[in-house]
Amino acid sequence: MLALNERFLLGKYINIFEVTCKEGNPFENFLKLMFSEKLIDGLLTCSKDGLRPKLILNEDEVEVPRRNSCFGVNSLLKRAVQKYQLSRIAVLSPACVFDGINKTQYYGIGCNWVKTAIALKVGILCPGSLVKTAFLTELLDITERKGTPDRFFFKEGRLFYEFKGKRFKVPLDVHHRYINPACRYCLNLSSKGSDITCVFLEEEERALFIVRSERGWSTIGKLQLKRPDLLLFRKAKEELINGVLEFLREKTLLNISDIIERIELGLPLPKWNDQKLRKFYRLWNSINQNFEEEVF
Repeated sequence: MLALNERFLLGKYINIFEVTCKEGNPFENFLKLMFSEKLIDGLLTCSKDGLRPKLILNEDEVEVPRRNSCFGVNSLLKRAVQKYQLSRIAVLSPACVFDGINKTQYYGIGCNWVKTAIALKVGILCPGSLVKTAFLTELLDITERKGTPDRFFFKEGRLFYEFKGKRFKVPLDVHHRYINPACRYCLNLSSKGSDITCVFLEEEERALFIVRSERGWSTIGKLQLKRPDLLLFRKAKEELINGVLEFLREKTLLNISDIIERIELGLPLPKWNDQKLRKFYRLWNSINQNFEEEVF
């Protein structure tokens, strides 16, 4: 049986930090500092409402998406490299966008080498993306109010929405019905394969940084040497990490249930092919727990 332990859910990482800043969002300040120190010359992410892709060219425009809705980010990569001649691009997005970037050599003429312009991959702990109409319906279902959430965050292993100054817990079984269909079959919610994964917390001035690579580690080190007063890094408490694992475990089980159901019905799976299914079955039915990390 596949072990839904920390290694599978969070993947490999160097360290996890709880990051605070005096004002603003830690990730916004982190990315602004990267611009000011010339570590990046562009940022690919989504708009603040999370509903459209955005290419950011200077630190004054930096903003992180407040909603779990990221679509089409990698469609701007070719423009960033060819039109604006960018060579040090940071990408802030869920894991699915990085999957697309890794396949850019198949996009056509002019895309063979665009992914070499990526200077830093910043992943987002993703509960599943929603389109605008799904947000409206889900919020009406949960709160009986009309509108779209102002932002999402995690607290004590649960997903929350903030709407007009009030915070609402989102039941995962309800949320699962409204997310994009392809998100129901994703097993990389924590953005394994990125340099740093960001986790949004209740207070906007706090966040978790899951540092995964030497590139992410050295970037944080350089910025801390330049501006140690801007961001305060502390080793994350065990209860914060356990809360993230609790959410990932519950959401992953819902996704696995959908995967198995479609396989049994003989239906195709978005983003899955025969090779990936064989890999999944080999792990799911294995009694040997000592396996290499697999990213689906």
